[in-house]
Amino acid sequence: MTLSPEQIAHINIVNWFHFNFPDLADDFHHFANERFIDVKKNPRLWQMAKTLSRMGVKKGIADFFLALPLDGKAGLWIELKVGKGKLSPDQIDFLARKSLRGYQAMAVWGEDAAKAVILTYLNKECANGRTDL
Repeated sequence: MTLSPEQIAHINIVNWFHFNFPDLADDFHHFANERFIDVKKNPRLWQMAKTLSRMGVKKGIADFFLALPLDGKAGLWIELKVGKGKLSPDQIDFLARKSLRGYQAMAVWGEDAAKAVILTYLNKECANGRTDL
């Protein structure tokens, strides 16, 4: 199986987080809502898509959630994009809704930006602004 650049970035962020913050590993979650089931091309998948929807899989959910309230925020939601990736309207709405509800919620482009947001949220600083702990 060939991984997409976005999948590789997600794996890298999870590995980086778990390595640098092992005590918080159970609080850092990835939501695999990026799977797309095209029922028009494969009608046999209709039941799977319907079941996933009933189980709560929704469009627009951010990629990562750090379930750790800090500095008046209820937690951190991150949507990670790579390259020229664009936010969908559902993703924009999700992040805005979470911000209104007391979470820090943002989209970032690239692994370094995701690391920087996490470090800032955790109030961790790296020498010379490096995020390659």
